[in-house]
Amino acid sequence: MMSWRTITLLGSIETIERIFRKFREMIDTDDSIPPDLRVSLHATLDERLLLAKERVFDRFGKQNGVAAKPISHRGRVRNE
Repeated sequence: MMSWRTITLLGSIETIERIFRKFREMIDTDDSIPPDLRVSLHATLDERLLLAKERVFDRFGKQNGVAAKPISHRGRVRNE
């Protein structure tokens, strides 16, 4: 059985992904956005999604007394 913290973590990740999915749908269905800008917006969303997930994992890890491992981003490991 999963702990309540794990369930909370997974729920937070699911909510974040749902929000980002809605943004993607808006970008893809809005005809006023040029294709090159769409690509840029999706790249920005990818970056922000990784950062948001990392923050959730960091918060979860700190509650358990463990530091979360940084997420590799574009071949680099974040050192903050």
